[in-house]
Amino acid sequence: MRLNSYTAGRCRLAAGHPLALLVLVAALALPCTSQAGNRMEGYYSLSIAAEKQDTRWHFGAPDENGIPSHYAELKFFSNPNDRLEVFSKLRAWANRDDGSTSDVEFYRPPWYSAEGHIKIRETKWESYIFYRQNRFYINDEPLLRLVDDNKLKNDSYGPMAQGVRVDFWDTDLLGVKGLGGTLIVSDSGSTVPAGDTYYVARLRHKVWGERITSGAMLLRKDFGFDSTGKSYNQVYSADVTLSPRNLVDTGLQLGPINLEQSRWTAETAWSIRPGEEASIGASRARARAIAMEMRNIVIGDLTLNGWYNDFGEDFRSYLSNRFDDSHEYNRVQKHAEAIWLVPRKSVTAKFTYDHYRKRIADEPGGGLRPATELYGELYMEYINGFKSRFAYKQWRGYDGSLEINDFYTYPDWFGEVSVENFLAKIRIQGRVHDAGTFRQVTAFGFDMQVNITTKLKGYLRAMNVNEKTEARHTLFAQLKYDLGWGADLYLEFGDPGQSDNLVYTDWFVNESNGDNLRDRIKLSLSSWF
Repeated sequence: MRLNSYTAGRCRLAAGHPLALLVLVAALALPCTSQAGNRMEGYYSLSIAAEKQDTRWHFGAPDENGIPSHYAELKFFSNPNDRLEVFSKLRAWANRDDGSTSDVEFYRPPWYSAEGHIKIRETKWESYIFYRQNRFYINDEPLLRLVDDNKLKNDSYGPMAQGVRVDFWDTDLLGVKGLGGTLIVSDSGSTVPAGDTYYVARLRHKVWGERITSGAMLLRKDFGFDSTGKSYNQVYSADVTLSPRNLVDTGLQLGPINLEQSRWTAETAWSIRPGEEASIGASRARARAIAMEMRNIVIGDLTLNGWYNDFGEDFRSYLSNRFDDSHEYNRVQKHAEAIWLVPRKSVTAKFTYDHYRKRIADEPGGGLRPATELYGELYMEYINGFKSRFAYKQWRGYDGSLEINDFYTYPDWFGEVSVENFLAKIRIQGRVHDAGTFRQVTAFGFDMQVNITTKLKGYLRAMNVNEKTEARHTLFAQLKYDLGWGADLYLEFGDPGQSDNLVYTDWFVNESNGDNLRDRIKLSLSSWF
């Protein structure tokens, strides 16, 4: 690995903006003025692997070019005073080539400017100038999830986007006492001259002893170079939440119904996208979304939750995953949930009902494609650390596959028993997926964490999957040894991705998966300093 004379240029390329160089220079320069507020941290990992393919062992896991993996990070922190923070991180990765340059970077990896920010904090506001960081979180937008931070960060070997974020609170802005909000302006970090630009503006306010919380948002995405002035998506939203707590000394109760901890929420949004309205005839009248929710309605030992969604067929929010990639527009949904805490027992029962359909038929077959999902669960705790959970789920809806092309019912059974103490934690799971149908798959899984010594820990996970035409199994085992001084040594066997959610690893526990145990051995060292 090397840090050479063109590092600054490579930093700018990795970040997609000169902000990277600005923050790095600030982080390196500030120690000269305030030594007490500066520090450097680092991380290094080394891993080597071998995998058996076609009855022969091959050095190096797939996509690793047959060489050991070296990864290193250097982090620079500077706090000249209690209001200013500068952070920058450099990284280098030996057996990856992200195509940013014409060099083959497997053997001589350059240092990239991985991420950084300049943070300024005052009494009632805080701002970030950031690059290659995920600073897009909007945690208080209650129902629609119009901003998806994992999407906006534009991940490619780490986040690519950069921009400015400002948060403010308890201000008198616009003549409204106690007003707060968030403003974000960001570029996607694309390497093309005109990348996508994101704008997020949210205002929030609380009144009546914080019993009423309200918010409003304006979102916009501009699509790169635009000669027409119409290539953008804009969303307006408003939300309000009522939490009627502490209204009376004895609690808000209507007969057997306890509303003291209840929460009532509504949110609505409207979108425009002029370019697509002109090209495909999208209608603004159908570009709205409504969501309503009630939670924590208590009747004795029973707690009730429910919500209702109505999303127009032309509603889009291109800053979200839900109303873009996941296609959850053109949807009407009703959901009800009941949770029963069994008196004097460590038993919890849960039942949910969910029904959804399209607003208009936009695909051949199935009409509005109504679907209903039922779910029931029983959770129990016993003495000596034993616990169990049993569940049943049934989905009925339109199956458009060639085998069915009609409405069909798919049941699912699940059971788990676990025990935990200071030495170990053990789980045993079983699942019958698509029970009683020609797609039925049965899975049994087991995992165990063991504290062998104070420094040596072990983990073992195994799963067997059976269907009518084939059977398969997988295993993952890991030994972890604490070397001290912030360093850990790992020895692993198997592919953890085949069973990371045990019997709910749906891609592996599925009909005609065709995958099987991967004979892979990996030795790795991780160190923090």
